[in-house]
Amino acid sequence: MTGQQKGSALSSAILLTAVIAAAWAVCFWPARVLRSDGVLWMSIAAICCLIPGWIVVFLSGLAIFSNELTVMLAQTMVRLMSVSVVAIVVKKTRPELGFAGFYGWLVGFYLLALLTEVWLMFRHRSDSQSAVSTSDTEAGRGLN
Repeated sequence: MTGQQKGSALSSAILLTAVIAAAWAVCFWPARVLRSDGVLWMSIAAICCLIPGWIVVFLSGLAIFSNELTVMLAQTMVRLMSVSVVAIVVKKTRPELGFAGFYGWLVGFYLLALLTEVWLMFRHRSDSQSAVSTSDTEAGRGLN
C-alpha cells in the first residue's frame, strides 16, 4: 500500500465513521423511545457495521487481489459474515430482542455502511480516472 493509498483509505475510514456517527446521533432519540436499553443495542449495531466497514475500506486499498471482482467478493464476505455472526450471537443470547430492539438497527446501519462504502468506492474510482486522464493529456502534449 503506497502512501497515497494509505491516506485515501484513512480518509475513507474517517468519512465512514462520520456518517455512522451522524446516523447514530439522528437515531438516538427514536432508540431511546422504542426501548429503555435501545440506545445500547443501537450502538452495538452501529459498531458491528462500522468495524467491518473499516476492514473493507482498508482491504480495497491493498494490492493483494487479482481483479475488482475478487476485491468485491472479499469485501462482501467480510461484511456479511461479521454482521451475520453478530446477529446469530445476539439471537442466541438475547432471544427477546425483536426487530425494533436490535435487528432493525443492524439492518439500517448495515445498509448505510454499504451505501457509504459504495459511494467512497465510486469517488475513489472517479478520482483515479481523472488523475489518469490528466496524466494522459499531459503526456500527449509532451509528444507534440
